Amino acid sequence: MQQRHWYHRAVSVLAALVVAAAGGLAASAPASAADLPEKFTISGSGYGHGVGMSQYGAYELARQGFGGIKILQHYYTGAKAPYTTTPKRIRVQVYGPDPYSFSGYGDSGRTTWVTVSGGDWRVNKPGKGTVAQGSSKVTMKVRIGDRGPVRVKVNGKVYKGDMMRIQWSGTNYWRPNGKEAVATIDGAHGAYRHGRLTIVNRDMTPNITNDLLLNTEYLYGIAEMPSSWGLNGGSRALRAQAMTARSYAIAKHDGKPDCRCHIVDDVRDQHFTGWKKENEGSGGRYGAVWTKAVDKTTQGKTRARVLQVGGRPVTAHYFSSSGGRTANSEDVWSSRLSYERSVDDPYSLRAPGNSYASWTRTMTQQQARDLFGLGNVASIKVTRTWSSGQVRTLTATQPNGRTATLSGKADQMRAWVGRATTRGSMPASWITRIRAE
Repeated sequence: MQQRHWYHRAVSVLAALVVAAAGGLAASAPASAADLPEKFTISGSGYGHGVGMSQYGAYELARQGFGGIKILQHYYTGAKAPYTTTPKRIRVQVYGPDPYSFSGYGDSGRTTWVTVSGGDWRVNKPGKGTVAQGSSKVTMKVRIGDRGPVRVKVNGKVYKGDMMRIQWSGTNYWRPNGKEAVATIDGAHGAYRHGRLTIVNRDMTPNITNDLLLNTEYLYGIAEMPSSWGLNGGSRALRAQAMTARSYAIAKHDGKPDCRCHIVDDVRDQHFTGWKKENEGSGGRYGAVWTKAVDKTTQGKTRARVLQVGGRPVTAHYFSSSGGRTANSEDVWSSRLSYERSVDDPYSLRAPGNSYASWTRTMTQQQARDLFGLGNVASIKVTRTWSSGQVRTLTATQPNGRTATLSGKADQMRAWVGRATTRGSMPASWITRIRAE
């Protein structure tokens, strides 16, 4: 689920590519260059997969006076958000190999570096306690040794064990003074004011988790919705986002033993940047708006409002903006989820600041030929759509009338057609028109 990247997690995709050309695919005699369009302009709207809550739609609903729970009930069929007992802590993988077997994600290599600044620090070895500590800015070399132990080198000395922990002042784990330090990891996209770092060896790569309080510290760092919306009538949209993100995290809390984590820190789960989000804006101005919204949905370390369906938290998806209606989950991916049904969403198109209310992409004649397997392409039309209005089938026609069609699930169509554009991607699969030029 996911802020500007809002593509959110591609679950298993069932899609079909159907190429049908009357009389076969043998190309007819080429039309003259003057008869063929040089390119096709694709017009569309929306950004993201289209399942669940539209974030711009939530923003506009909040501006119209909807409360956070009412927003959730609009986008998630059968939703409730009662105060309920929650897990206390969550382990977020912030560095390490991918636990999902997704290509292009995860970290590799035996070495990284951890920097702590702004306060005190210490290195712990479980079972032995503190093995090193200091009070000035420090950069520690974290490496997996030749025989597998975690090695932490600090101030010229090496400390090693099957598990090592790095802590810093001002956290729930350690408050030696009034200083609030921040930790960063070379190669990670976040910064960490809260929690502690736990390091183990996985596939000869440091696997590092940030161990946090779930209801507050983890959610404070979720960078999925612009905090500034809370200053422009959208504070209840932020609350809806907090409840949705919490529900997702709890639903995933069974954990992934191979990475000793519950959740990862990017769009495979939710985009977590820690202190960068919490301290966003000059003097943390925007971050304070977001953390206040989170706090409005929390009663304590183990009690908070959670999006539920049928009395259980759900892995609720969300995305940036739609083309006017959200999607049924099975029309985008494969699984039918009772709470993720297609609903009207004119709100995201009306929301201020939505730069994806309309967009265009370009496909060249050669790209169109390659996509449809035709010798020449005279026109391309949307001939079927899903209930959301997302494209289901495109039909290309040759000058001699032969046709070829491309059909698939909405997210697969976005990928296929996007790769065939000059930009190599497409914001969403709500295509309103394809004009030959």
